[in-house]
Amino acid sequence: MLQTLSQLKSLHIELTTRCNARCPMCVRNYRGHDYNSGYPTCELGIEDIEKIFNSAVLAELKQCKVSINGNVGDFSNARHGVEIVKFFINNGIQVTINTNGSTRNADWWAQLAMPGVSIGFALDGLADTHHLYRQDTDWHKIVENAQAFIAAGGHAVWRFVPFDHNRHQEQACRDLAKSMGFRRFENIYDGRDRGPVYQRDGEFSHWLGPAEPNVPGIKDMLHSHVTWFKIEIIDVPKDTPDIKYNCQHKRAQEIYIAADGTVYPCCYLGFYPGQMTHPGNEQLLPLIHENNALEHGLEHSMAWFDAVEATWAKNSIRDGRLYQCVNSCGVSA
Repeated sequence: MLQTLSQLKSLHIELTTRCNARCPMCVRNYRGHDYNSGYPTCELGIEDIEKIFNSAVLAELKQCKVSINGNVGDFSNARHGVEIVKFFINNGIQVTINTNGSTRNADWWAQLAMPGVSIGFALDGLADTHHLYRQDTDWHKIVENAQAFIAAGGHAVWRFVPFDHNRHQEQACRDLAKSMGFRRFENIYDGRDRGPVYQRDGEFSHWLGPAEPNVPGIKDMLHSHVTWFKIEIIDVPKDTPDIKYNCQHKRAQEIYIAADGTVYPCCYLGFYPGQMTHPGNEQLLPLIHENNALEHGLEHSMAWFDAVEATWAKNSIRDGRLYQCVNSCGVSA
């Protein structure tokens, strides 16, 4: 796996674990229910970015691009978002941002309209459907912020996740995106389009996808959530193709930097040590060694990556092949 800075072409960075949204399939909650207590509140400030990306590191990253797209947090919740973007742009590094776009004000978003910056705004339908997945966000606020960014000369992308409840609005969204000046319209397929949605307190809210006759209780759903790995996944056999040919980390020549400064081969493997609701992380924890770039430097924090690739030779997940690698970049037999 990649272990030197000169090999990198892309950096995926999460600036903060804070997020204003409550998307039901996001791993920071469980189907909208306030469940996961494992995500610490942490953030990379401008001083942290300057420490990680010192002049020596920047000299090795001249061909790199930066993607700011949180695993659990949203860019607009970061204290120094604008300053950090300016830092990268001033050092000749292009920046792509994906965000729910529902915080801050128009003036703040207009500041981000710089050459070399592209922002993808999550707009899953029109005002009457968007909130069914992007809970606790405001469609009108997102449109207002996107319009301010575009009016200031910004490169904006409309990112649309198709659901059963919004597919009929796709053409209207495309037309609106064009009239507003979005440069591109993207369909995002991430498999998060089925199942029950709950309120913060665990009460049922609505269905994503086809409604079922019986609503499962939140306690039963949570039990299934924390036991499925050992019951259903642990015996999955060795995947048929060699993961090394499908590994997105290797193909994109990209690494992931979490909001606490820890470094991982990719966002699929990135997690916070206290967050253990996904048992697949238990496999990864023993492999991690000195991976905090704030403490050990960026290149040193990549040195353990070969331990991940070594697991691909294991015969099964039970034997130690990483579930996250199989699930994300391998096809199970």
